[in-house]
Amino acid sequence: MQWHKVTVETTTAAVSAVSEILTTAGATGVEVMDAADPTHVEARTPDEVFDWSTIPHRENGAAVTAYYAVTADFSRQLAEIQRRVQALPAAGFTRAAAGPVHTAQIQDEDWSTNWRQYYRPVQVTRWLTVVPAWSEDLPDDDRVQVIRMDPGEAFGTGTHPTTQLSLQLLEILLRPGDDVIDVGTGAGILSIAAKLFGAGDVLATDVDDQALKVARRNIKLNPRASDIRLQPADLLTNVQGTADVIVANILTEVLLPLIPQLPAHLRPHGTVILAGIYRDKIETITKALAAAGMTVTLTLTNTEWYAVAAQQESR
Repeated sequence: MQWHKVTVETTTAAVSAVSEILTTAGATGVEVMDAADPTHVEARTPDEVFDWSTIPHRENGAAVTAYYAVTADFSRQLAEIQRRVQALPAAGFTRAAAGPVHTAQIQDEDWSTNWRQYYRPVQVTRWLTVVPAWSEDLPDDDRVQVIRMDPGEAFGTGTHPTTQLSLQLLEILLRPGDDVIDVGTGAGILSIAAKLFGAGDVLATDVDDQALKVARRNIKLNPRASDIRLQPADLLTNVQGTADVIVANILTEVLLPLIPQLPAHLRPHGTVILAGIYRDKIETITKALAAAGMTVTLTLTNTEWYAVAAQQESR
């Protein structure tokens, strides 16, 4: 079988946005090469995600590559990808984010599974390790919680700094029995982690039906998370009820319209965890939270990315 390979040259800040564009256009798989990834330059450690010595990496910028089955619809898919990529500067990204879009046709050489040899367990917090579904490489310490993940076509499998920051804040701030809403759940990793950390009811939402399918598959890999509820929703629109913790690891451009919705769904003394914030957007997010009557109580950062926890101001 033949495949169309589409590569978008972009920036670190726009990697998540480009990945979403390619995924929603029907990609069968997505891979990212980012010069800003600290794993490229750090020494090998036991919890390394990939063996970077075996694969090439970029010296600058970023590129996101996706694969599409050869069908009559590809020209339409490609046109939509190019349109959305060219619109990135209007969404607040730099002009470099809308880099050229390259295409090639390749033969099926089992690319969809060969990459698995590079995907390894990663310890994302002191007490949490993300392990590929097919791996038997488990932590030696029985106290460490394990999340099984199949990194499908949805964002959020533990390897990206924004996901790791979100997980770290959840581990720090989640209290046993807290009810959680996970907005834009992607692959479902934050919802699954919340259950392992002792959450009560967990509702995971996403506007993308494909993401919900991936999340459902990953929930099945983690029996302790089997009672997570999934709901298609655009942010918190049509979401009923309130929660003690609301977490969202999504683009800043999506966080901004979400923030005004948070107070109506957050219980007294509850906590909001927001991630996916590039360094030049942290002030914008902080101001938006303040305008919604919320105060940042904790900030974590990893290279270029930030995550914040916030609570409603006392009245």
